[in-house]
Amino acid sequence: ATDIVNGCTFDNNLPCIAEKEIVAVSSIVDELMHYLVTENDCYLASKEEQDKLTEVVLAGGKLNRKCVGRDARTLLSTIGVNAPANIRCIVFEGPKEHPLITTELMMPILGVVRARDFDDAVEQAVWLEHGNRHSAHIHSKNIDNITKYAKAIDTAILVKNAPSYA
Repeated sequence: ATDIVNGCTFDNNLPCIAEKEIVAVSSIVDELMHYLVTENDCYLASKEEQDKLTEVVLAGGKLNRKCVGRDARTLLSTIGVNAPANIRCIVFEGPKEHPLITTELMMPILGVVRARDFDDAVEQAVWLEHGNRHSAHIHSKNIDNITKYAKAIDTAILVKNAPSYA
């Protein structure tokens, strides 16, 4: 969780390689969310807050350039949330089709997509990469899974078990 948040929040998510969303197998999602919030200074957005964020950062269906590169607390303040000073990232769980997940936001908002198993996670990650073949990340101790993911995602840059800026 720490590497994911560090990569996502580096320069408020402006680098194109930065973590933009998380696809995780269902068996670890709850624990991952716990660590994102309790040990990595993430703010867990409610459904209502997700809707408000979507309206603000994707105003009229287009990326609101006034939000690009802003820190998490500033983004939360635009929807009326007075977040603690330590908040670095906004997280939420949602479907892969959620606009805050499918759009490259360039701001520290991380949607978490729940997958049935590793194969489903790979399939969803490939779909979310939109065929850009640019960059992807994986955190796994299973070399076979890393290899399978690398072949399926087929990106120019693949970061393994580290933050994106590594």
